[in-house]
Amino acid sequence: MTLNIVDLSSNNGPVNLATLKKAGCDGVIIKATESNWYVNQYFTSQVKQAARLGMVVGAYHYSDGGDASANVNHYWDTVKPYAKYIDWHILDYEGRNIIRGGVGHAYLALKAMKRLTGNTPMIYMGLSDENSYNWGSVTSYPLWVAQYNDMNSHYGFHPRTLYGRLRNWKKMAMFQYSATSYIGGIGPVDASVYYGSKSSFSDKGSVEMTEHWKAPVEFDDLGAFKVMQKEATFWNDANNDKKVGTTSAGKIYRITKAKDGFYKIANHDMWLDGRTGDFHANPVAYSNKIHAKIVVVKPTAGHKDLTTKVVGKTFKVGSTWKMFGYKTFKSASGAVWHWAQVGAGNNKYVNLDKCRVLV
Repeated sequence: MTLNIVDLSSNNGPVNLATLKKAGCDGVIIKATESNWYVNQYFTSQVKQAARLGMVVGAYHYSDGGDASANVNHYWDTVKPYAKYIDWHILDYEGRNIIRGGVGHAYLALKAMKRLTGNTPMIYMGLSDENSYNWGSVTSYPLWVAQYNDMNSHYGFHPRTLYGRLRNWKKMAMFQYSATSYIGGIGPVDASVYYGSKSSFSDKGSVEMTEHWKAPVEFDDLGAFKVMQKEATFWNDANNDKKVGTTSAGKIYRITKAKDGFYKIANHDMWLDGRTGDFHANPVAYSNKIHAKIVVVKPTAGHKDLTTKVVGKTFKVGSTWKMFGYKTFKSASGAVWHWAQVGAGNNKYVNLDKCRVLV
């Protein structure tokens, strides 16, 4: 079972929820608070309206990454009088706020929210944020993830597959696939699909990610793309203007650029429409501190320091290693080297230019 969900904030103004329900909306998630001071002026009226209509009701707090107790206490003080109407409590934690508070803030805030509400809360973030940090301490909480292919207008509820993949959670409870939808003439609003019923966030209320597959990419590639349709078209640019070839299901390509929902194939002036397959982002391309798995593709050996001097063992071609980040080294001749940290001692570093990242 799935539910069609719309989330609302004061930016949407006073919305007639009966119109949304008539257009197929099963539930609304309403912004209640932000930081330790802001309250959405429409929260109370919209919660009561949704409850009268028999809709699923969620409330969320936009956390600023500051004092976790102050954030959650402000949220609970605001929503407590209406708790009997609220099915889901959600922590919205994203972007620059994560930079400020780190994963530790989410851990403390979710723990406090669970204690105060008596229910297991959900955490909301964009797919790029989910991919960019180690969320291991909070993956026991259900995830609501956002990922948009474009900012074009969409009409009605049209859930689709997530393009990309989760790196920390095995499943997602809810997927926000559009920020520009019009539902029953109301919009633009955020549209999501919830994988389950309103009763709980049990395992059956989550969805497994798209087909599990791995592909090796250069450390500075954006990722890899696997064609899922029977046939897909190569285009000359990030649009549908000029067809330059075709490809078939199962083919995997390294990706160097992304634009407007299209992906550029490495070493070719060809682009694939993101809707024709599954994209796996390469976190190493966004952070030199990220942990990842690498595979050796060319003969190389261990290094103790960031120099070209070999002192360690030979790393067998085809062997895989866990990388704990990488560093850049410029030799006396001006050549630039990238060293992946994989261990300690004489084998602390291996030449990342002779390895691929598994995504």
